[in-house]
Parts: sequence; C-alpha cells; structure tokens
Amino acid sequence: MTITTGTSVFNPFSTLQSISQSMATVTQNQQMANIAQDLQNQLNRQLAAIQPTTDQVSIDISQNRIKALQSQQKTISGLETQFGNNGSILSDMANQLNLMTQAVGKSDNTAFDNALSALNTDYTILTPPAWNAIFQSDGMAQFKMAGSINIQSSATYDLSTQTGQDAATADITNVSNLVQSILKINGANQTVAASQLTALNGQISSLQNIQFQQQTASQQAVQQQTNQLTQNMQNTLHLIQLNLGQSSQMATALSAALNPPQPVNSVFGALTNAIGQTAAGAEKQLGQMPAVMSLFA
Repeated sequence: MTITTGTSVFNPFSTLQSISQSMATVTQNQQMANIAQDLQNQLNRQLAAIQPTTDQVSIDISQNRIKALQSQQKTISGLETQFGNNGSILSDMANQLNLMTQAVGKSDNTAFDNALSALNTDYTILTPPAWNAIFQSDGMAQFKMAGSINIQSSATYDLSTQTGQDAATADITNVSNLVQSILKINGANQTVAASQLTALNGQISSLQNIQFQQQTASQQAVQQQTNQLTQNMQNTLHLIQLNLGQSSQMATALSAALNPPQPVNSVFGALTNAIGQTAAGAEKQLGQMPAVMSLFA
C-alpha cells in the first residue's frame, strides 16, 4: 500500500522495515565492535606476557666476553701498526748506516754527514711500543733513553786518517748491531701481532654467530607464539560473528512464529502489523491514538 502526497509516493511498510533493519544492523555492529576491542585487549595482554626463550644471562656473559676480546683486538691492532711503522724506520736506519760505512772507506765527509743526519731524523721519530706480555722486549726503549745515537760527525773523526776511519767504523758497527737486533725482534713481534689478530677475529666471530643464533631462535619462538595467539583471536571473533548472525536469524523467525501478522483491514492495521503491535492493544495500553498514527499526524 502506498500514499501519494503531491508528487511523492510514501510507502509506510518499506520505511518501517528499513528503520527496523538499520537499527538491528547498528546494534549488531556495535556489539561486534565491543567484542573485537575486548578480544584485542586480551591479545595485547597475552603478547606482553610472552617471555623470550633465550637465557639472557648467557647472552650477557657472551656479550661481555666479546667486548673484552674487541678491546684486546684494538690494542693488538694498534701495536701491529706501530711494529710496522718502526720496522720501516729501522730498515731506513740500517740503510743509512751502510751508506756511512761506505763514506768512511771513501773518506767522503759530505756523504757521511748526510747519512748521519738522516739517521738522527729516523732516531727521533722512532717510537717504542707499550709493554705487552704477548710480545718480546726489543730494547728500543733503552735505545731511545740514550737520547742520541753514539756516532759523531765526520769532522770529529777526521776520516782522512786511518785512526779516524777506525773510530767511525767502530761506532757505526755498534749502532748497526743494535739496530739489527731491534729490527729482528720488532719483525717477530709484528708477526705475532698478526697471528693474534687472526685468532681474536675468529673468537669474536664465533661468539657473535652463537649469540645471533640464540637471539634468532628466541625471536622466532616469540613470533610463533604471537602468530598463534593472533590467529586464535581471529578465529574466536569469526565464530562470534557467525553465532550472532545465527542468533539474529533465529530471533526473527521465533518472533514471526509467536506474533503472526493480523489481517489487514486498513492502512493503520498494516502499519501496526509492521511494528509488532495491534492498534487495539495500543489503544488499551496507552488510552490514546496508536503510535503508528503519529506518522500521519
């Protein structure tokens, strides 16, 4: 049945049905929103309670060990660099001493003094390494403590004489022997430093790999629990959605069975059936015009 007002057509049955369906949908959606929020809150509490499976004490001990090895690695690396630098300087000193020996044989004062100047420059920049139990003492510290090289200028020796040449040669030989001794031990220490660094790198890498595997296993376990709890929550929510839908359908069917539609004798009777209450009943209960008639008031 429809009612025409001007150019518009009003269908009261469709309007009431639409209102009823909209209210039911809003109510059900709100229920689902509340339930979903409760389930999410519960999931958040469960996720916060998940404890990593890794033994944190073991990880802390391992991390402290790694830091100690890295500190040692840094020290050895610095010494290896210093051994290398000193090795280059000592080699140049040995070369300058050879040039001085040649200059003595030729009575070449200029070549002798030039080599002596370069030798003194090398001596100045030579740096004794810090003491470390891993390495041999090379005698460089004592060499530097002397303050200068025990070789005089060519004029002091008078290389034009045999006596002067012999004196210069003796001093050159003493310094050369000391330089060669330091150079040999310095080279050995550099080799030891390289071996120590290789060993330290291996230990650090091994500990880091073990630590990474432990942390990865822990993260995977936590992720598996998280995924399982999340899936359980989603399954629960889906079941509730299905149950709410079935309950709504059952309630609608039960209401229709218990309240069959009354015969329609007028537009007011039809509207009354649409909202589930007879016009006569409404009049008895309210003592006034049925509610549906307010639509046309």
